[in-house]
Amino acid sequence: MISIIYGGITHHYLASNLPYCNRINNNSFGTIHNEYVIGMVGSENFKLGVLSGKDSACGNILGPIMAAKVSENVDFMLGGYNTNVKEFHNLGIEPPSFNGYTPIIGFDFKLNLYDGESYKINIDNLVSLGVITHAISINF
Repeated sequence: MISIIYGGITHHYLASNLPYCNRINNNSFGTIHNEYVIGMVGSENFKLGVLSGKDSACGNILGPIMAAKVSENVDFMLGGYNTNVKEFHNLGIEPPSFNGYTPIIGFDFKLNLYDGESYKINIDNLVSLGVITHAISINF
């Protein structure tokens, strides 16, 4: 199985009032638009992949990620990416990182849009530490 996930709209629910880049509005969730792509390969039950895109300070990110199926429409996701500490500090934000690495630990709740014979299209909603992010995925 191959999965491609493209996002995203991100809501910061633990630190919402910080001056993140690409802020969409000033609501209580600190909603931003930060593009990222995840490419994954594996089986329906377990996939490994790479995440690439922009973080909440608009710095470039890259890192490993995995997904393990919990139920039909829920995956547990674990991974992380490099943190652009300088970009966060330029915005006056202390980044949510450990030794320059931001973890991803959460659950991906999928809403099925199309389920064909050869591919599926979903809206992915990753609830992780401090953020909720929305994306669209295609699975072959």
